[in-house]
Amino acid sequence: MRIPTSTYRIQFHAGFDFDAARQIVPYLKLLGISDLYASPIFQARKGSTHGYDVVDPRQINQELGGSEKFELLWEALNQQGIGWIQDIVPNHMAYDGQNQMLMDVLESGPNSDFIDYFDVNWNHSYLGIKGRILAPFLGDFYDKCLESGQIQLRYDADGLSVNYYNLRFPLNIDTYADVFTYNLSKLRRKLGRSHPDYVKLLGILFSLKFIPSKEDLLERTDQISFAKHSLWELYTSSQPIQSFFDENIAIFNGKPGDPSSFDLLDSLLARQNFRLSF
Repeated sequence: MRIPTSTYRIQFHAGFDFDAARQIVPYLKLLGISDLYASPIFQARKGSTHGYDVVDPRQINQELGGSEKFELLWEALNQQGIGWIQDIVPNHMAYDGQNQMLMDVLESGPNSDFIDYFDVNWNHSYLGIKGRILAPFLGDFYDKCLESGQIQLRYDADGLSVNYYNLRFPLNIDTYADVFTYNLSKLRRKLGRSHPDYVKLLGILFSLKFIPSKEDLLERTDQISFAKHSLWELYTSSQPIQSFFDENIAIFNGKPGDPSSFDLLDSLLARQNFRLSF
């Protein structure tokens, strides 16, 4: 077993990456350093200055140079006989939209492929978060943030999400129909029952009722991806559908000063796999 005799810690970030560290390897050798002690090097949140806010532990941080530049640094250290000590805290991850594994859990709950990656107490004794993940990021009490319009429903190519400033939380696919079937009769009267866009929308919404559970994970993932892609394709190609979606989202987002106008969004949030709180 290798026993370090003298270490030199390097705090990696975009301003001091693997290439920068490689340049000082001869200096470390002259200092008598036996091992380089590295700060976290896995993919962290964009712009991270410390690396502990990991978003993907499966890849080397691209802002540091990625795997290719890491290999060059590793080779330079080996040539000088300098070892490597990795600073790693397994339970440190960023609660952030860039963390795709966590976002998948927030979106799919117990049906997520990454459910075992996180220590979640789904059977919490407090009923308010039983079966849900607490997201305590609001700057005030939930009802105040809701009725002031700070919590907003949005739609883009990635699907429906609830947003609070720069935080994005994906909606459970099972609740998409709550948004896209609201006032559906209005769209039917405008387009007609046999209009291709209206028929296609009905078909997609119908398919959402039969999304497989985790037991058929690949099929579930493919079906969710297909439904999202089809909805977005319809949204971007049909002006009536786009207007319909936008109007519904505006209705769900309510109007500050009218508390009852936020009832729809409140009901939608109650059906998510996460609970926003102060």
